[in-house]
Amino acid sequence: MAVRVGILGAGAMGRTHAEVLARDPRVRIAAVADADAERAGSLAASLGARPLPDLEAILRDGLDLLVVATPNRFHAEAAREALARGVAVLCEKPMATSLADARALCEAAARPGAFLVVGHNRRHAPVYRRARRLIDEGFTPLLVNMKMHEGNYRTPAWVSDRRVSGGFLYENLVHFFDLLEWLVGPIVRVSCLARGPFYPDHNDFVVSLAFEGGAIAGLTATGHASWLYPAEKTELAGDHAAIVVEELDRLLHSPREGATIAIHDESHLPREERWGYVGQDAEVIDALLAGRKPCFSPARALRTLELAEACEAAAREGAPVRIGAPPSD
Repeated sequence: MAVRVGILGAGAMGRTHAEVLARDPRVRIAAVADADAERAGSLAASLGARPLPDLEAILRDGLDLLVVATPNRFHAEAAREALARGVAVLCEKPMATSLADARALCEAAARPGAFLVVGHNRRHAPVYRRARRLIDEGFTPLLVNMKMHEGNYRTPAWVSDRRVSGGFLYENLVHFFDLLEWLVGPIVRVSCLARGPFYPDHNDFVVSLAFEGGAIAGLTATGHASWLYPAEKTELAGDHAAIVVEELDRLLHSPREGATIAIHDESHLPREERWGYVGQDAEVIDALLAGRKPCFSPARALRTLELAEACEAAAREGAPVRIGAPPSD
């Protein structure tokens, strides 16, 4: 019997998840809800699903899984309501726009039988999966340089409104906080410079991070660059060896000084596969059908917001902030 999936939010991310899941033979997209009836109708028609007006209507539709792809400020409320009704949830990041709401959602997800996954798709992107395999095979990151230089912090229009998005850190950098701990290890200290040219919210960040074990990292991010390629880049330096990831397109690996550089190009893949949505959504369905814990725990999603708040505190106070240990899973 197919997993009945409802899509809450028919914008770009809702459409991405809907189209990816619709290609999974284990899934049937049953309903699409959006405040914009025309947009809900268009996406629903393309998938043979029912268009519905809101969260209440879609939760009455007998779903197995709700995909929450609304603007950020609605994530936590929708996810909590679905969990309360026994519906599994795949929620776009961030899980909430405040730590209080995120912690309340974690509590709801900890109840017996609850199933919540927050979408951190880069863990499933082929380039970052390959980087993780190289680390598992013996590459030890000692210094990391990571950047995310967006060209336009106005699209969609609500992202630069902190009341809706939670701010630039919540909207953008939670991905990279998670990647840093996944690839390197637990972060123990954060320093940060931040400012807000062109937008009311801080959207220029220079972050330095120290890890358990001695590795260090720098992360720079902005919302007013030009999309000059590669807008996203990760460089991992090891013992006279290096890994470089350019956007989600290719990985370069120099295993030792003087060695031939191996280039793994994934740019030929469809965007939804290259960016990890195909792998992520398939793993969510795998876990749901197998009755096992979700592939990315709510506690991990909460951790990314705690790191975001640590950056804000470090910038505000002009001093490093120490961070407690991450969740054990």
